[in-house]
Amino acid sequence: MMRDLAERIILTIEQAGGEAYIVGGAVRDLLLGRDPGDIDLATSLFPEEVSRLFENVIPTGIDHGTVTVVLEHHPFEVTTFRSESTYTDRRRPDTVSLGVSLEEDLMRRDFTINAMALKRDRLVDLFGGQDDLQRKLVRTVGDPYERFSEDALRMLRAFRFMSQLGFALESDTERAIVRLKESIDHVAMERIAIEMEKLMVGEGRIDALTALRRTGINEELAGLTDDVLLRLIDCKYAAKTKHEVWALFVHSGFEVSELRRWKRSNAQVLRAKKLAPLLDKESLSASERYALTDEELAALNEMTGRSHPSRDELPIRHRRELAVDGKDMKALGLMKEEIKEALAYVEEGVLHSRLKNERDILLKEVLLWKERRKN
Repeated sequence: MMRDLAERIILTIEQAGGEAYIVGGAVRDLLLGRDPGDIDLATSLFPEEVSRLFENVIPTGIDHGTVTVVLEHHPFEVTTFRSESTYTDRRRPDTVSLGVSLEEDLMRRDFTINAMALKRDRLVDLFGGQDDLQRKLVRTVGDPYERFSEDALRMLRAFRFMSQLGFALESDTERAIVRLKESIDHVAMERIAIEMEKLMVGEGRIDALTALRRTGINEELAGLTDDVLLRLIDCKYAAKTKHEVWALFVHSGFEVSELRRWKRSNAQVLRAKKLAPLLDKESLSASERYALTDEELAALNEMTGRSHPSRDELPIRHRRELAVDGKDMKALGLMKEEIKEALAYVEEGVLHSRLKNERDILLKEVLLWKERRKN
């Protein structure tokens, strides 16, 4: 479906006198027989020319030659063939030149397996990407020192592709990472964290982490000490989505405070703090299951391969299911802090089946609790 729509875009551009190809990771995935998900295209036409050819076009990155063509509700990024100048900050090109050849466009890409172009039955492979796919090898386009000096994040992308594809790291590419690892300091932590999340959910994560440790680049990443990395490599649990990755980090000795330096969201930090201490537990108490959401409990089961009982088996799943609430406590003459304490008291009693979740019973228990507090 997506491939057919992409070929329609290519044909439309060709009929207008332009040239266009599927490029990047989509070509790699198609050659590997994988679902590419998103498909990006590169063209000889400029953004304004592409925009005139299609009814639904979004100007997502005009400065870099990119528009998004929406066809049958599916978005396709279409970018003008471009070359890039020097990377003074080792993150972004100082200038981008549009209107170059396909060869020049492919030459600026990171790895050979991502530097091929495809349309219909024609494959353009200038750097041995197809051979590297067959050899299961991650290798830079041209000189690895140049590629990593242009964008230091590419070093972590190399390990990410190792993990996602189950590939090995080409020797010259690895040696360049060892030499240039300190330049990762130029990269924003958000970008680093995203690559690490993708690495950690890949089936080849152990080999990728082992190679990462071999290069020593973890020494440049906040909190990712050798001990933490070794525990991650030896960890018997696996994250299925990026949201569970940080629980594995914390479980392996990564400091929770470092998650802030890695710019992780409050939700990710909270999930890591909740799940990490539970990973080694063969069974969970009622309180531990109650403290989790259904989604978190399902994630824990998936990560560990265990089958902790559903939260549906608990007497209550949320405080709001109690037969009494704050208004009832206020009617009994309780003040702010007392209300909180009283609700927590009956909540725990109901959760552990010491109290029935019935209004009269709970109100009577609160009055007894109030008398005991006086004495």
